[in-house]
Amino acid sequence: MIATISADIVRSTSLKTRDLMALRDKLRGLLDQFEEEYPAFWARIVRGDSVECVVPEYRLALRIAILIKLFVKVQAACLDCHELLLRHGIRFSIGIGSLDYADKKDDIINGEAIYISGRNLDEISRKSSIFTVLEMAAAPRAVNDMMDSYVALLGNLVDSYSAKQAEVVFYKLRGYKETEISERLGIYQSSVNMRSSQAQWGLLRTAIRDFEEMDYECLCG
Repeated sequence: MIATISADIVRSTSLKTRDLMALRDKLRGLLDQFEEEYPAFWARIVRGDSVECVVPEYRLALRIAILIKLFVKVQAACLDCHELLLRHGIRFSIGIGSLDYADKKDDIINGEAIYISGRNLDEISRKSSIFTVLEMAAAPRAVNDMMDSYVALLGNLVDSYSAKQAEVVFYKLRGYKETEISERLGIYQSSVNMRSSQAQWGLLRTAIRDFEEMDYECLCG
């Protein structure tokens, strides 16, 4: 199995063109870092405000999607934009299944996983109340419904963060220590600790780790 992430920036049309281009450039920089950090991961930005990622180690897909969501929330806080963009950052859809072909050089992603994530992103984009979804191709509907609820709850938790909380959690999720975050952000370590506590960092960390340790082969039968 392999995972794909399809995502788009919420209410990107509320941004001025120069702000959207600047946000896109910063997002591209983050995706480039992911390509260096995660084996065989690659991503592309399409249609100006949408992202498609290939995640061969599919258990990492939720972590990466949450990181992108946190990153965009932080960047949006500096922009004049719609309140939904400030709150949600991105919508994302994760598809777990097979891929027939994926090649960065040819800029082609084709197969079951990207079809699932793309189709579901289109569906939630038409709704105002759903911003995250995950579907495993081989899993029963009941299992997929359970996973949708799981990622929706995590998405709602991240949506509740202030930009300052999101920034601290972003670095914590990337493995930075509180002293390193303190130096990077130019704030006291006590402030880092307070923001992460207010954001219920321990809950998010545990939930993502549990996701990464699930037996998906067993869930899919």
